[in-house]
Amino acid sequence: MRPQEDYLRDFAVLLTEKGVVSVSDPQQIAVYDFLCGGKKRPSDIAEALKLPSSSLHFVLDKMVDSGIIVRSKPDPAKKEVLYSNLALRIAGSSKPTPEAVAASEEVFKHPDADCKGLASVANMLEAYLMEIGLEHGQLRARYVRDLAASLKDEIGEGPIESVMQGIRDRFNRLTGYRMSVFGLNPPTFVFEGDPGMKPKMDMVIHLVRHMVENATGRTYAVKSVEDFGNEETARFKVTYDRAEPEQEPYINTSLPQMAEPEKFMIMEVDGSVAVLANEIQTQLVDAIYERPLCVTDVVSMVNMPRSTVTTNLLRMVEEGVASVFYAESGALYYGLSCSILMKRVRRVSKDTSATRDAVKAASGDGRFVEGYMVYLLASLQELGFDTDYMMVVLGAKYMRTAGQDGPKNFDSYFGKMSDIASIVGLSLSVVSVYPLTIGISRVDDVPGTAPAMTFAKGMAHQGLEMASSGIFVRVSEETPDDMKVSFKEIYPSLSMNPAASAAAEAEALADPAPAKRRTSSVRDALRNRSAKTDGRPMRTVRYITGIAMVALAAFAIILAAGGTGFDNTADADSYMLSADDGIVLYTVDGTEISSSYELKAGEVLSVSVESAGSVGIVIDGVAYPISEVYQESEGYYAISISQNTVLTEIQLLDSSFEGLEVGIYDFGKTVTDEYAYNFQGYYGTSDYEELAGGLWVTADAMVVLTASEGEYIALPDVANVYLQTVVMPAIGGADASAAVLPSAYATVDLGNAAFEIDGYYVAGSVKVAKYHVIEMDFVSTDGPVVFTIDQDGRSSYTIDMKKSTNRTLSLSVYQDVALSYAHIVVQ
Repeated sequence: MRPQEDYLRDFAVLLTEKGVVSVSDPQQIAVYDFLCGGKKRPSDIAEALKLPSSSLHFVLDKMVDSGIIVRSKPDPAKKEVLYSNLALRIAGSSKPTPEAVAASEEVFKHPDADCKGLASVANMLEAYLMEIGLEHGQLRARYVRDLAASLKDEIGEGPIESVMQGIRDRFNRLTGYRMSVFGLNPPTFVFEGDPGMKPKMDMVIHLVRHMVENATGRTYAVKSVEDFGNEETARFKVTYDRAEPEQEPYINTSLPQMAEPEKFMIMEVDGSVAVLANEIQTQLVDAIYERPLCVTDVVSMVNMPRSTVTTNLLRMVEEGVASVFYAESGALYYGLSCSILMKRVRRVSKDTSATRDAVKAASGDGRFVEGYMVYLLASLQELGFDTDYMMVVLGAKYMRTAGQDGPKNFDSYFGKMSDIASIVGLSLSVVSVYPLTIGISRVDDVPGTAPAMTFAKGMAHQGLEMASSGIFVRVSEETPDDMKVSFKEIYPSLSMNPAASAAAEAEALADPAPAKRRTSSVRDALRNRSAKTDGRPMRTVRYITGIAMVALAAFAIILAAGGTGFDNTADADSYMLSADDGIVLYTVDGTEISSSYELKAGEVLSVSVESAGSVGIVIDGVAYPISEVYQESEGYYAISISQNTVLTEIQLLDSSFEGLEVGIYDFGKTVTDEYAYNFQGYYGTSDYEELAGGLWVTADAMVVLTASEGEYIALPDVANVYLQTVVMPAIGGADASAAVLPSAYATVDLGNAAFEIDGYYVAGSVKVAKYHVIEMDFVSTDGPVVFTIDQDGRSSYTIDMKKSTNRTLSLSVYQDVALSYAHIVVQ
């Protein structure tokens, strides 16, 4: 997987019967979104999404296995199958808009303009999630549905004419907005309120719809929404009409969930939401969350190889998730610079008492807005997320906005903190000066203030770091009624600022945006970050939750230009440079490097290279010519490495694979056919060629070939078997091309088994000429198994394979066949 794909901005979080999963494959997201329109045939999906049939079936099978969609057969007598969604989208990404960013800025500047108390924090939370593009419409819809259900007994039942007065009065008291009846046939209502009502109109509209449906027993849909508001007042006319009930997918949460829940993080990176599901990097984020650490400390905490830690930290720096800090000694530290919003850490809880309590609290007069926040956080916690991060981020963001005006000292910041704390029903006090300890307590017996206390904790942490320009860690002591937060400064000498002459050097640079290079050092990582061209300004560093505002621009510019005012790789790390047989390296003084050579991180070695063929290096599955990675001058390459590196012989791929879809991945080492077949990181040929400057491969590169719908892969010495997907070595593999699929064939569904057929690894299914006897070598397991062979939808016979010596299964295929295997115990 390429580095930029570790922090995917396009994702969905789905609730399935197996638990909560994150989906970042754009094809799976597209299929899910398309199936929101109802059951579809595979051909309909392929046509709508412009996907090859062979690729689509792989995607569909994977989604079925994950519990995201379900396959059904409406008519058992026919082969036609339909797919429909079996998961609920509870969150996902959307593209942030300039309007949402501007609206969020206004809300954080004046949080109490439209509401007071916890509702002001809820307004900030809503504005922030819209600003970064975290879509959670399903949870908002669940909130108003559950809230309306809680009011059903109070409103009563009857014709719309008799219940409308009660609905209107209850709505007005609940929300603080004004609702008037424009007409009843069809039901048409006018909603008026402060400007803060506008972003909540989706909840307002459907809250009233559910209230009307519960009272009348009829189903309605929104027919039209007209905006008649201005800058001072929000005003909407909404018309409803009768509709057929829409049925959501039934999620049976009583089924056993995955043994280990899928752990992932949702974070803000560069002003937009992203999901991080890379297991290694989630552990690194946890390690550096509280404080910056050197590589040695990180390796000790996560217990991973040093090269793995270093490589992934550099990717995190490049993507803006981590930042580099330097001590006065020149030692390098890595700290977090993104904002963690929530982490999936637990299974879905069957205890819904938290959301029930949130709905009960929200049903009080004027509690609609704050109820939204409490319900949202409770729902996410029930789904297995730790959401305290989100409220800390919110408090820090408010403090950064409030701290832009007035004196830049802690007294001024503390006054601003106290003001907002009093609005949300909290009181702040300085308990002690050393260590600085701030007390946070509730003023009144107001339920649901726990999120506000966490908000105040993040606000205090941010204010302290802004006042001192230092980096602090916090320790909290909490009770249900108060909280004491102590702060301790760490690494006071850490800085991201360059040397004293940095400003002059930066001004002297003519072009501070060099071309992007591969990430192999801290310098490359920062250069790549500064070379991003997505239109966003160069980012500022925000430690932990967007804290410690430190300018990065001059520092990145100097490194990008090669400035070395201090040692930018100050580290005791050392790595091995080696070359495959047949490649000889010579240093500038003519010394031959016959085996491996040890290089310290940041050290540059100039070598010449002698080889009978082309020489390159494999990085992230792509074989690059050495000239694409290292600068060459007068026949010598300047090599600097940040991990163990092997120079290897490369050559251009000379097979065209006419008519087939081709994917390439250079594994840099020998892999099994099974691993290569199931690997998901293949590059398309155009992407690969663009990265490497040509279709360069090593002896360890593999290609995956896929035939289009109605075709198969024609291979030498393979007859009467029509393979749709084949994996083979890029060098030395068989000649392959596309051929038209004949009409007289049958499909063998391999179920959960994998086989080798004529030397090729096959899984899923295979098409075979009718009346052909196919011999398949079973490779799923070495143990004794029993096969079940199904024909015409009925179990016809079984085959015991008790010995490990003969693993060949022979089938005479004259119609579609389905088989599966199970382990057996040999007495």
